[in-house]
Amino acid sequence: MKDIAFQLVLKWAREGEDKDILLTDDFTRLTLDTIALCAMDFRFNSFYTEAMHPFVEAMNRYLGYSGKKANRPAIVNKVFGSAEEQQYKEDQATMDRVAKQVIDRRRANSVDKQDLLNTMLYKEDPKTGARMRDELITTNMITFLIAGHETT
Repeated sequence: MKDIAFQLVLKWAREGEDKDILLTDDFTRLTLDTIALCAMDFRFNSFYTEAMHPFVEAMNRYLGYSGKKANRPAIVNKVFGSAEEQQYKEDQATMDRVAKQVIDRRRANSVDKQDLLNTMLYKEDPKTGARMRDELITTNMITFLIAGHETT
């Protein structure tokens, strides 16, 4: 957590005192980078580029559209939502793809770490002995990032 907070402070220092700070963007980067690093040993490296990581861009659009969609009558969604609905599906696919890449990377380069990702990948259910399916791990990873970023 200190590593990511330090990256944020360095970003602000690099930009100088005359640059306006977009706190909402920076705090989104801060929370997602922290959660991803602590829970999955994955770095979005958000403070090293101007653009948000594709996962973060997809997540922001996904959440924005989800809120709009939930507050509009179904007929409005049906008539006016087709382009947005397509983007919504593409954003879901982007988040799924990034989560799957994180899973594949961990399996290819296993580490002896007690983090959330290792728990989901390798721990067995004490009653059944079964491990979590990749689809469920992917869904949980996305949920943890979205919910964690909202609450953090």
